[in-house]
Amino acid sequence: MAQPGDQRSVEHDIHDLKESLSEYAGGDAHPSSKVVADLTKAIHDIGDHLVALHQRIERLEETNKEWTTRGWEPPPGADRSPGGTV
Repeated sequence: MAQPGDQRSVEHDIHDLKESLSEYAGGDAHPSSKVVADLTKAIHDIGDHLVALHQRIERLEETNKEWTTRGWEPPPGADRSPGGTV
């Protein structure tokens, strides 16, 4: 079910993309300008989502200094020993 642009989530966009490309999943798809156009659009959409995800992660890292892509870092002075309190 389509939603207005502001209320759509990335999951909805990806689901719609998957649905639109499902017609090419079978062996019946022959290279045509429509196939190439659909696949090109899909690649651009996926790229846009990856760029947006990267930007969100960077903002998270900027605003939450203890958060990194490796996970949560304990605050300065916390006990880092196994079984210690973090």
